[in-house]
Amino acid sequence: MGRFLFLAVFILLVGCAGTARLPIHKVVDATTIRTKVVLLQKEDVELAYQKTAVREFEAALLKEPVGHVLRTTFGGERVDLVLITRKEVQTIDSFSPEVVIEIGAKSDLHVLIVLEPLKVYHSEGSSRRGEEFCVTRKAEAIVSVKVADARKGDVILAGVYDGKAEARQCSKGIRRTDRLPTPEALVVKALKRAASKFSKEFWSNL
Repeated sequence: MGRFLFLAVFILLVGCAGTARLPIHKVVDATTIRTKVVLLQKEDVELAYQKTAVREFEAALLKEPVGHVLRTTFGGERVDLVLITRKEVQTIDSFSPEVVIEIGAKSDLHVLIVLEPLKVYHSEGSSRRGEEFCVTRKAEAIVSVKVADARKGDVILAGVYDGKAEARQCSKGIRRTDRLPTPEALVVKALKRAASKFSKEFWSNL
């Protein structure tokens, strides 16, 4: 009896936690959500990395997680995502309800996803480990994301998502980097990890 009571309370608490935030499809009143990703440029971050961030976040969003399939199949509404992409990354100069509504109307969107890469960088360092000379490369990406109602301009979901990547090569006597990923490859890996974190949260709130 005690075990049953505990289980019932646990289920009740989980259910309450899951309904604390209104799902995105309820906010926009649609079960097929049209969205796109735009870039709010950051002056001190290399533009190529900012555009890569958009591509990686788009790629992550297109991978519908198993958890979402289960949630919509068992006891929930089927919610689908339509991601509008374009060859050239769309950039905006500022974030405001007016900007969101204007873009939303032009592309017939339900929500607009705005990325602002706050920090994207790579570094390299060397150290000694006994007779070995080690080279370490690191990359980190920190991206601010706002998900807004494209028809009203209100922010529905917002957060800052980070990703890190690191690689090391050690060799005796000489400094070698031939087996290390390039700095650019590490940056992409860091962006993938940040994008994955956002995608999971977005899909869980869809």
